[in-house]
Amino acid sequence: MANNDYINDVERAIIDKLRLDYPDCHVYGQFPQAVDADWPAIIVQLIASGTEEKFMGNKVTFGPDSTLTTGEIYGMMFMIHIVVDIDSTITVDSTGYKQRRLLNYLMLNVANTITDLDFPSNLQIIERHLRNWQEVGYDPVGEVWGATATYMLSFENYRGV
Repeated sequence: MANNDYINDVERAIIDKLRLDYPDCHVYGQFPQAVDADWPAIIVQLIASGTEEKFMGNKVTFGPDSTLTTGEIYGMMFMIHIVVDIDSTITVDSTGYKQRRLLNYLMLNVANTITDLDFPSNLQIIERHLRNWQEVGYDPVGEVWGATATYMLSFENYRGV
């Protein structure tokens, strides 16, 4: 049995790229404890994974030597959350963004980052979809703005290589 770590590779690629592109944001791989949370925050939440499609006969060829192995198309689904508090500010090209304007800026640019993301070369991405931002709004009690998008991708999962 192959020792693949594709799920962690995908999750790590998303988190690392968001941290690189948005150094003024706190990027979390899960919801932080309320007392540990810092804003603005981008939260990458894995919500589902599993087999999307089995190959006919469960056998596929893989690699330069055309090794016959078992595999399938495997899928993952993430929820990407953006949370901005009343004091969050990011300056981009001498323009200060805060509150709802900062949320709008992050929604568009995080979508661009995730859509254009390069994954490790050992990972063959078949499909990926970033769904629209939803639950966009303001919570007056916590004085935070937030938005959530769903990101789905599928990749070739080879076993027995």
